[in-house]
Amino acid sequence: VARLAELSYRCTLCRRCAQACPIGVDNGLITREIRKLMSQELGLNVEELHNSGSVKQLKTGSSTGANPTAMLDIVEFIEEDVKEMTGMDIKMPLDKEGADILLIHNFGEFLAWPENIMAFAIIFEKAGINWTMSSEMGGYDSVNYGLWYDDAQLARVALEHIRIAKKLNVNRIVMGECGHAHKALMPVADRILIDENIIPRESAYPVLEEIVFSGKIKFDPKKNDFPVTLHDPCNAVRAMGIVEPQRRIVRELCPQFVEMEPHGVHNYCCGGGSGFAIMQGKNFPDWRNGLSFRMKFKQILDAFQNKIDPEIYKYVCSPCSNCKGTFRDGLTYYNAFEKCGIIYGGLVELIVNAMVDIEKPFIEWELK
Repeated sequence: VARLAELSYRCTLCRRCAQACPIGVDNGLITREIRKLMSQELGLNVEELHNSGSVKQLKTGSSTGANPTAMLDIVEFIEEDVKEMTGMDIKMPLDKEGADILLIHNFGEFLAWPENIMAFAIIFEKAGINWTMSSEMGGYDSVNYGLWYDDAQLARVALEHIRIAKKLNVNRIVMGECGHAHKALMPVADRILIDENIIPRESAYPVLEEIVFSGKIKFDPKKNDFPVTLHDPCNAVRAMGIVEPQRRIVRELCPQFVEMEPHGVHNYCCGGGSGFAIMQGKNFPDWRNGLSFRMKFKQILDAFQNKIDPEIYKYVCSPCSNCKGTFRDGLTYYNAFEKCGIIYGGLVELIVNAMVDIEKPFIEWELK
């Protein structure tokens, strides 16, 4: 039993093998069911996903341990950074009742990549979107680690997200750049939400696509005139089929965009799926960086093979918090910036960087 439990955590649950299997065996689905049985029936789970993940989130409001007071403090700092970087005086709407959109981010963005939070705020404000975020426990962290190991924990977290949306009387929930949060609160939550708990839930990708092509914001693609490739988060792309919105944006705003091969629903996982990105026990980070990430790193190098010179800065667009965590560790492990000039970041950062109204470059060329 212990061996079976351990083996279930050697799979990223990307489900790509189901596409390749001649008889359609879905090993990712089978593996996830093993994890669920181990957790719900035997109490065997991973510390980072359970006690330090979903349990902490339900107790404090975030899997990071950040409570509502900490969230408010961080938002204040981010508003100051927006002013310093762009000159724009933006106050992020919090707990506004009756807004069209409740935007929920993976809270890891607030701590590790606040520029992503800034970029969303800039885009939504410039486009005149009626939006809000929540500062209440249960409403400001889109993380739902139950997706990867435990149905009961998944349902508890998802219902908290819905509770906040209903309390604020918003029209819809929009998930920020987090692949597993997309899948957890959209197709999977469809199986547990009934009657009064049903509320429209959408991906940020098509929302951003609509804004970019609406004409409400002026762009200059020349500001993004550097090599860009696009990573496809498994949970949003292969699992949900959201393939084109992010591509249309990057094609429009990035003159040197080049696809990885394969891409779209046939993409390779970043290597950090199913919780791998946050697991730190024993030698796991070395295993993740040296083994599960290396296929994705090969794809990146192949995409940039004609411009691999470290003096030519290159951008891996990864519209997913979990994937960005994997890129952060993996690209550092391989010294990708020093050797090849490669950094990573989200989709919204590219959008803001191309805005005519933003004078200074929004993207900073350093590996964070």
